[in-house]
Amino acid sequence: MQHAGARGAKMSDICDFEWSNNRFRHNLTISDLKGYNKNEPADRIRALKALKELIGASMDYALKDKSCFQDDEFLYRFLYARKFNVNDAFQLVINYHAYRQRNGSLLQRLSVLDENIQLALRDGFPGVLPNRDRRGRKVLIFLAGNWDYSSYSLVTVYRAMLISLEKLLEDKQNQANGFIAIVDWTNFTFRQSSNLNPKVLKLMIEGLQDCFPVRFKAIHFIGQPWYVEAALAVIRPFLKEKTRDRIKLHGGNLSTLHDCVARDILPTELGGEGPTFNPLNWYHELLESSQISTTKPAPSYILSQPQFYTKPPTLVGTATANTNITTTTVTTAGSDFLKSTKAAAVKIGVLTTKANDPAANMLLGVGSDT
Repeated sequence: MQHAGARGAKMSDICDFEWSNNRFRHNLTISDLKGYNKNEPADRIRALKALKELIGASMDYALKDKSCFQDDEFLYRFLYARKFNVNDAFQLVINYHAYRQRNGSLLQRLSVLDENIQLALRDGFPGVLPNRDRRGRKVLIFLAGNWDYSSYSLVTVYRAMLISLEKLLEDKQNQANGFIAIVDWTNFTFRQSSNLNPKVLKLMIEGLQDCFPVRFKAIHFIGQPWYVEAALAVIRPFLKEKTRDRIKLHGGNLSTLHDCVARDILPTELGGEGPTFNPLNWYHELLESSQISTTKPAPSYILSQPQFYTKPPTLVGTATANTNITTTTVTTAGSDFLKSTKAAAVKIGVLTTKANDPAANMLLGVGSDT
């Protein structure tokens, strides 16, 4: 008995030591975790402090790396995503880190300079409209018929989405108001639908619904064929009730879409009054933001790991059957370069070591991109 007691005392000492090494002890009550008003600056500060206290005291394995602790702007994303319910925001932080640890190959070298991600972005996966809707929400557009599954997989589409969302979440207004997505399934073929890998769809749902600090307030489907509705029926059990309620199926009736999203911000392809949808606008914006001159590495808890140019890039031209490969030197950088032709912009991916890890597209048996 004495031996057992001694062992218990030693274990107690170890536990006390582990807890004392955390920056904070968890002394919060339930009332401390709720009731914050995101519109009140003092409440936002109090909620942030409470979230930090929970992170500092947590012994959850997912939070073994607490490097996000000091990044207020990063933590605010989680508070906004859970309407400043501190306990829910804390759980989302845990989910986020656990998801990253479980899916390392998926998120490895996540960069806009990845050649396959560039292909997805150029096809509009996603596209981002310049104007917000009436409720201040950012609008993402997906023209599903543009998906070239022979060139890049559904995993790559997901990776391009994550890069885009992370960039958009740098804006507090997007954190607070959330997003809406419009998916146009017109011209989406049955053969394309056969490449909607259920395991990857489940992985996407898990990440976007439960792990990333992003709020989709509405998801509008238009022009969806029967086989898309069949795929939706398969994934429906994985959706939370709130998510299911936010998916609106409009079919070919654009008037019901316009009842939800004002026509003046929509492109002509969606029956709107705006200019023709151009996915290259968002693609170029992401590219330009990746060229910020800095030597400071991205924090480990950030999804995308940007690569920075140190000198004006050299473009490698493609060769036809009977011509030699030519090399063109670009004398301008940054935004001037991005204003060049569409073909030139595509070449950026050739300038760097290919960022895509083959393991990412082998995930869950999807197969690698070509």
